[in-house]
Amino acid sequence: MTGIITTPSVALAQVDAGAIERELARLWHAATEAEQTGGEALMRACLFNFVILTDTTRISHVTEVTARLTALRPNRAIVAALSTGADPADSAQRMEAWVQAHCALVTPGHPQVCGEQITIIAPLDAGMHIPGIVLSLLEPDVPVVIWWAFNRIPGGTVLAHLQSVADRLILDTAHMDGAETALRSAQSLIAAGVAIGDLAWGRLTVWREQIAQLFDAPSALHQLWSLERIEIEHGSRGATAALLLAGWLATRLNWRMTKRRATGVVLTRSDGGEVLLEFARVETTAVDSLASVTLLTAHSRLTVTRSASGDHLKACAIIDGLAPVERAVHLPPLDTAALIVDELRLARRDPIYEAALRQALDLAEYLVTPSPE
Repeated sequence: MTGIITTPSVALAQVDAGAIERELARLWHAATEAEQTGGEALMRACLFNFVILTDTTRISHVTEVTARLTALRPNRAIVAALSTGADPADSAQRMEAWVQAHCALVTPGHPQVCGEQITIIAPLDAGMHIPGIVLSLLEPDVPVVIWWAFNRIPGGTVLAHLQSVADRLILDTAHMDGAETALRSAQSLIAAGVAIGDLAWGRLTVWREQIAQLFDAPSALHQLWSLERIEIEHGSRGATAALLLAGWLATRLNWRMTKRRATGVVLTRSDGGEVLLEFARVETTAVDSLASVTLLTAHSRLTVTRSASGDHLKACAIIDGLAPVERAVHLPPLDTAALIVDELRLARRDPIYEAALRQALDLAEYLVTPSPE
């Protein structure tokens, strides 16, 4: 496992871009001197600007993620943390800032790869100063990625002033209250021209892969075009994942919604046949809150189910007249840093996610408002 070293944070006496850059220069100068006197060799690298918008309660968490991300994609991280306002004393706070470095020994015998983190804390009434400071600290000629690390719907003046410079905005709709509201906010940002990366979608990658592989065999592929019923089981916070997964299925198979039934939504296949889509809530502690997906035809039952241990998925295809086919696939840890790296593999927009999101929102409306029979 790659070792990660984070230097002690160095607090600044004043908070402005010039003071921050001077402190960073001193930080790297001290590291260079240490290297020249027999210390570890260091290589400073920056593949992208990583702007993290969060609140003061999550600074430790986002710092841990940034440190792990350094080993995968070194960057200049700028953490802009707003006080929650829960304490009346917050309004009397002054802006604070500090700098530190994260270094990872990626390849034995080679220099440690280092990125830097700038953390700025501002009380709510000083948040208006954050965009100007952040913009002046961006490294030129590399992409700008913003991570909305709040557990609330994205918005506010800070994001509004920064999203125009972002090559990508990463958020996590699964951790926001209200599945439809969270997904609708993502859709609004996309409509405004923002390239969205959704960690809720990233967690579905292994599920989508396993569902697709159920139909690799010709006998199973034949069943794909005659699906009649789909059941998705999810936990209490899994409505977002369930809707996105259902939206992905509907868009990939060119289904359209026609009506609502007491137990779910009816979709029409391209051949005119109907598919009943049902959601069921179950108990699960999984991060993505998904428990199982079942796809049924008159002659087959295909399932992807999370194991009782939670560390792998079990896929099973039962087709009339054929021996059952089963396989298990390990579930990789849903590490936030790894999910962010996966999102960064896309230079800009993700058309498959955007199509699934639109369909998921249509599904959510059908589930709330019955269509006439």
